Amino acid sequence: MRSEGSAESVIRRTLSDKRRGRRSRMSKERQEFLIGTYTETVIFGDGSRFIGNGQGIYWADIDMVSGKIRLKQIIEGIKNPSYVCADKAGKRIYAVSELEEYEGHKSGAVSVYEVGEDGSVKLLDRKASMGTNPCHLYLDETEGILYISNYGSGSACAYRIGQDGCLKEPAMVIRHHGHSIDEERQEGPHVHSIHPCRFAEGVLVCDLGLDKISRCVVREQDGQWLFTEEESWMTKPGYGPRMLVYHPVLPIFYVVQEMGNRVLVYEYGNGTPQQVQDVSSLVTEDGGNFNTAAEIRIHSSGTRLYVSNRGADCITVYDVDGAGRIGPNGSIPSGGKTPRCFAAAENTESGNTFLVIANQDSDQLLSVKHTDCHMAEAEDELQVGSPVCVWLL
Repeated sequence: MRSEGSAESVIRRTLSDKRRGRRSRMSKERQEFLIGTYTETVIFGDGSRFIGNGQGIYWADIDMVSGKIRLKQIIEGIKNPSYVCADKAGKRIYAVSELEEYEGHKSGAVSVYEVGEDGSVKLLDRKASMGTNPCHLYLDETEGILYISNYGSGSACAYRIGQDGCLKEPAMVIRHHGHSIDEERQEGPHVHSIHPCRFAEGVLVCDLGLDKISRCVVREQDGQWLFTEEESWMTKPGYGPRMLVYHPVLPIFYVVQEMGNRVLVYEYGNGTPQQVQDVSSLVTEDGGNFNTAAEIRIHSSGTRLYVSNRGADCITVYDVDGAGRIGPNGSIPSGGKTPRCFAAAENTESGNTFLVIANQDSDQLLSVKHTDCHMAEAEDELQVGSPVCVWLL
């Protein structure tokens, strides 16, 4: 049990006090976002069973002055939409269904939704993800290819997108093989995320099960589309690369290691990434808790980096210097249990950043204002069943 004076209890009291005594400050500027959830049972990588109680994809917004969260609608009729994304115009929404079986086959699914002018949402297409337990999506810059990470089967999938918005078959798949040192979590490949590659052609694929980051490319050859692995490099055994982000200006990217609870910093020059830092995802006072690192985000200014920790239940904040190197500044309590994902909504006029934190195991979304002087204050809370992903529109 946490003490009454702990950071978590303080943040909860602050939230309660605000609700009782503060009139809501309204702003014309609101940031919309999507929330992916678990709607039914899912088996995690460590073998544990989690029973989701979400209703689908939630669509909400946050007031960029007050930090107040408002639920707008729920997109139902989809199972375990654990990761969602959208196109730049916000007219199409993409979501995985983290499942082991879809239409009688060993596969999850991927869905495409179309958003009408009136804000209505309709299902446009749904196809197999060509692998089990898909957990991440990436829509490329041209919005012509959708990449899917199949954690369970350890495969990366790519669909070309037609003019009508539907997914064009056949899908292109890379199946990874092998294992790493953890017999429970790394008995085989587990592709966790796919991201743009900014130093060469293609995408970067993070494989937690193999401790590997690889660069893969989709190309047309003799009338056929092929998805191939061009090169790869390894992290330390047992680290488990999960997600990455790029520095907004410098040739630097940051990769969070789920199992190792580390952040690796890579610098690339002449097309070859070089690891230049290996930093803990936890600050000293969080070190006694069992933990797995999860999400990673960077401020648009390139001066702050954020990483969520499940177990320590906090967001670690790093200062980023002029060379892109990081140093821990402190941690922000998540205000709940198991902060699986979060997003950083920025107010460019005030300089405030609102962290929208998805606490998976306490069924809540929390907004926390984080200012340039590194002050954090809870602003609002929204009850959401088993929130897993937050995607800013």
